[in-house]
Amino acid sequence: MEYLSILEQAKRDLPQAFPRGSAAEADALTRFAAFFSDFSPNKVEKLVDATYAPDVWFNDTLKTIRGRDALRGYLAHSASAVQSCRVDILDTLSNEAGDYFVRWRMVIRFKRFKPNEDTETIGISHLRFSRDGLVALHQDYWDSTQGLFEHVPILGMGIRAIKRRV
Repeated sequence: MEYLSILEQAKRDLPQAFPRGSAAEADALTRFAAFFSDFSPNKVEKLVDATYAPDVWFNDTLKTIRGRDALRGYLAHSASAVQSCRVDILDTLSNEAGDYFVRWRMVIRFKRFKPNEDTETIGISHLRFSRDGLVALHQDYWDSTQGLFEHVPILGMGIRAIKRRV
């Protein structure tokens, strides 16, 4: 699994970026929260360089991306596919090794699927930061069937039927 090998590499190459409870830690977490607080194409373009490291490894359960330039394109495309998207940070846990686990709730309105109707989902992002406080590893854990695929017309009907049978 790519994530596990990337995580092992990050543990070697990216030891704890800053002391827990420090101003640098608070700044990095604030930048991450601000990036997703109102997810829009303009915000992606404006904040991606201040949030993500140039060689970031990113996986949102839908796609794995390597590098900030590729991530910029992917996130801008994703942001342009929604009427609105907001991620509220619920809490953050960290460990001595430099791992951060950010629990969140996403409220999203799709342009193509159920327009003008909010869809909510919850998830957790596992983050590791570079020494300059940028996200170098971002692994999301969330139910993409509930947050996205159940709202695609024909596909959603099939997913809901499967969930009822399980």
